[in-house]
Amino acid sequence: MMRKLLVFFLVFAVVVAFSLPSLAQDTVEGKVQALNKAAKKITINRTEYLLSDKAAQVKVKVGDLVQATVDGEVVTQLQLLM
Repeated sequence: MMRKLLVFFLVFAVVVAFSLPSLAQDTVEGKVQALNKAAKKITINRTEYLLSDKAAQVKVKVGDLVQATVDGEVVTQLQLLM
């Protein structure tokens, strides 16, 4: 019985550990107000974020409407909205 309980809690801890990063993600939509690709920084709706390597490759410019997936302070995905 004790062994089954220990295995259950171990499996539960592993599942929680892998699901926590996905819970921290947020989606932001808005206008690009500032962009510095050299420094990998973008400002959307008056909030400055860092750009991941993948997000920095997306061709956007100041004034574009975008949808960004944000993990903490880092934009992991960036999509241009029409």
